[in-house]
Amino acid sequence: MDKVYLKNYVVMAKHGYYKEEHAKSQRFVVNVVATCDVKSAGENDDLRQTLNYEHIRKYIHDVLIESPHNLIESLAEEIAKKVLSHNVVVKVEVDIQKPDVWTDCVPGITIMRSR
Repeated sequence: MDKVYLKNYVVMAKHGYYKEEHAKSQRFVVNVVATCDVKSAGENDDLRQTLNYEHIRKYIHDVLIESPHNLIESLAEEIAKKVLSHNVVVKVEVDIQKPDVWTDCVPGITIMRSR
C-alpha cells in the first residue's frame, strides 16, 4: 500500500476543554497520512485515481475553523471520516498537536481508523 500525506499544517483555532481556549486562538499542528493504492494514478498520471492532498488540507481547515470542540479527539475523528470517504483510502492516521499549551512539552493525539 501507498501513502498520501499532509504534514505540519498549522491552523489557528479555538478548541479545548477550558473556556479560555474557546476565547483565544491557539496553534494546532495537524498531520494526516492516508493509506491507499495509488499505483494506477502513478502509471496513468491521473489525479482522479488518487487522493488529492488538497482535499486533505481542506478537510483539516474546514474542521478546525468550525464551531469549537472540547476535545481534539473529536476533531481528529471528524477529519478521519472525511478522508475515509474517498474510495481509494483504506486507512488514515490523524495526528493533532497543541504546541502552545506548555513550554516544556507538546500535547496531542494520534488516531488510526480504517474501513
